[in-house]
Amino acid sequence: MELLLSHLAAFLSFLPDPPTGTPNELAKDGIDFFQLWISRIGGIVAFIGAVKFALGVKDDEAKEQLQGVLIMVSGFMIQAAVGNLDIFNIPATYSDAAAENEFESILQFIGRWVRRVGALAMLIGATMFGFSIKDNDAVKKVSGLKTMAAGGIAVSVSAILHTFV
Repeated sequence: MELLLSHLAAFLSFLPDPPTGTPNELAKDGIDFFQLWISRIGGIVAFIGAVKFALGVKDDEAKEQLQGVLIMVSGFMIQAAVGNLDIFNIPATYSDAAAENEFESILQFIGRWVRRVGALAMLIGATMFGFSIKDNDAVKKVSGLKTMAAGGIAVSVSAILHTFV
């Protein structure tokens, strides 16, 4: 029996010691761990989106390009969201001013990213329109103008976001 226990102890010796500390310290360590890994996953998503965008540019496929950009921006948004967890800090007691400040910071975060995606869509639409003029392709001209218009609408809406809420 002693031999079995010594072998079991030797087998389990590679495991790290359990964490120690106050519950707040343990929770902070857990949040830091998940923040790091979620940020890394966001980086991978952004990388996949960049590759998809590059392949869409190579094949001159507007839909693939837009999907790639949206995936890439999603990854960057994940990284930005977990990079500053203070915007999601909810205190135990909320005053009206604290709730208003919290909502305002989240609204600014959303508005900034909608503006960036809209500007990128305008750039892609302008590029599509330019290439369609070169090829004299009416369908691609309309598609480029629609993409530019959609990006312009997104930029405009992000600028007047406060009128909706």
